[in-house]
Amino acid sequence: MCMFCAAIPMSASVGVALMGQQKEKRRQAEAHEESSPPNTVSAGKVTLVVTSGLIICSAVYHLVIMPQTGAIV
Repeated sequence: MCMFCAAIPMSASVGVALMGQQKEKRRQAEAHEESSPPNTVSAGKVTLVVTSGLIICSAVYHLVIMPQTGAIV
């Protein structure tokens, strides 16, 4: 498995964990009647960008750089 293909599920799982942490912080702030922490960048959007970039890099790697390995291994 190439480095891009191995990193795709890892980046998705890390992103889901970060989204859960953000939601938990918001819930705790609401429970204590505090203002919720400001979100400058959503973890979901960052996860989407990173995972999409890895998918594109994987496709380029398998189809252009190393075509003998193929896109479906």
